[in-house]
Amino acid sequence: MTIDNSFMIKRLEGFETLFVLFSAATHSPFVECDEDTMDDQVYVCTSEEGAKECAERYRADKLAVQPARLPGKAAKAFFTSLYLFGVTAVILRDEGAPVRIALDQLAKSPDLEKMKQAKVPGANPELQLTGMYFMQELSRPVERNAEEKKHLRELEEEMAHNLLHARLIVSVDVSAVKGPWNPADPEQRKLVRVPMIRHKNGKNYQPVYTDISEFQKFNQNNKNAKLQVLVVTYDRLAGLLVKEAEGVAFNPGGFNLVLNRAQMQQMAKRYGEQG
Repeated sequence: MTIDNSFMIKRLEGFETLFVLFSAATHSPFVECDEDTMDDQVYVCTSEEGAKECAERYRADKLAVQPARLPGKAAKAFFTSLYLFGVTAVILRDEGAPVRIALDQLAKSPDLEKMKQAKVPGANPELQLTGMYFMQELSRPVERNAEEKKHLRELEEEMAHNLLHARLIVSVDVSAVKGPWNPADPEQRKLVRVPMIRHKNGKNYQPVYTDISEFQKFNQNNKNAKLQVLVVTYDRLAGLLVKEAEGVAFNPGGFNLVLNRAQMQQMAKRYGEQG
């Protein structure tokens, strides 16, 4: 049965500022799977105090969650962007009890299938969602019991399945190339530079993206490079690593899964034959 949330939806339009729970582990909205409805949901609060109270509940469980301001005029675009993360519902915390609102009541879904099949992937919600769930749990600084370890392995398996079957985006800097870039030209390839990310461990990793929005988000302030994108599958990544790279960083501006060369091979070996 569909619940009429028209009053709450209309009420949302009157707020100059809303507050969204964000995960420090994924640099993205904190997402939770509801045990009863199986909705993949995010939390939006109409007051900062309510957002802080909501965040504290998850911090008690060692989840790195914090409120983030959302200008009311940007709410529509924000709700639309949630489709790219595989989100299906929003939990709105206002003056009374929290209210669950289906995402399609807040924003129209883009054509995700068309975006996924585009020449350069415009969306990869299944990989985004499972990557966020895995990194949210992996980042918890706790000693896990047997059940929690099993849950973490299950989250890793779901993410790995999507990762190994995804079309991914890598980039190259062609600033030194004169004229149109031709990736098949061996002389031009000598001039191409590969972007690198210095991790907190002091080692360099090559960035890899699940979709074009992640590429744009991470590189929006990079004005000193002329970047071109290539679409590849997971099995090609190892062959694209330059010698200076320790491994890869998936969605460095998002869930930021970092794998060294050995871990890349282990993931392919462990999950690659599961179909």
